Amino acid sequence: MIEIEDIELMAFQSHKNMAIIPIKTPTNYKLDILTLQKGFELGLVEVKELETSTVNTLTVKNNSVTPLLLIEGDEIIGGDQNRIVNSSILIAPESEMKVPVNCTEKGRWGYKHEFKASEHMANAHTRFARSSAKLYDMDEQAAVWSSINELESERSFASPTQAMSESYDNAKKDLNEIVNEFKVISGQTGVLVIINGEIKGFEVFFSPEIYSQYHEKILKSYLIDSGDAIEEFVVNTDYARSIISAAIDCEYIEKENVGLEECFEFKNDDGLGTLYVYEDEVVHWSYLLGDDEYKKHCKLSEGPAGTNYRV
Repeated sequence: MIEIEDIELMAFQSHKNMAIIPIKTPTNYKLDILTLQKGFELGLVEVKELETSTVNTLTVKNNSVTPLLLIEGDEIIGGDQNRIVNSSILIAPESEMKVPVNCTEKGRWGYKHEFKASEHMANAHTRFARSSAKLYDMDEQAAVWSSINELESERSFASPTQAMSESYDNAKKDLNEIVNEFKVISGQTGVLVIINGEIKGFEVFFSPEIYSQYHEKILKSYLIDSGDAIEEFVVNTDYARSIISAAIDCEYIEKENVGLEECFEFKNDDGLGTLYVYEDEVVHWSYLLGDDEYKKHCKLSEGPAGTNYRV
């Protein structure tokens, strides 16, 4: 697993109100895993509504000879309405399973076209809102819809069907102008994101190949929430390392898995995250920092009992 000593924070990159610190972790992996995007491109993945369509479940068929990886926040567009995957899941080779999802298009319920991979993933605020709602036994779907409404309001944009993907499309030029300035470094497996001088979270994957496929999606998912820009700020690498160290030192609570993966959740006074493990490899590890309301709520609440799991 990962120890803080294994995490290499590389030279930061910055442009306008965004900065990133590329992360390198050991990559002695022997896993061959297909991502959702690649699966669609190769025609090896099928996503369908259930026979009787429901908002929060889809059927995913993996026709490849390797496990299929769905990343928490992956958006799939089409079908009766757009959805996001609500946890990172590994689907066994040549198998089909029901996958828990959340709707990201409240104003449409009717067939549009076959499902396909979106160019986007859930914005960071929506991911945090869904995870926080789950942690405190609140309505996850309502939290997702509310967050998308907030996104539209903050960006002064209204999608006819309240589709998250259309907020991204509307902001495409501005997002690309910034994100295109950030390059993937050789061997990079993750990233820590800073907006307007504040650390917003980090993502780590088990291989550089998988990280590179999500690089732009991840950066855009944070940037679209950025609000008013502050273009001069200090990047403190030591503080960034302390945030990661604090996440490592959390209590990791094992949760029921959906596919082949082992699933763990963790939180502290600053934020919350998830860890997904397969064959003793960290497949996906993410941590999102909360806003002041979360921090206040977290300090007033007691977390669930569980056992420590060393990352």
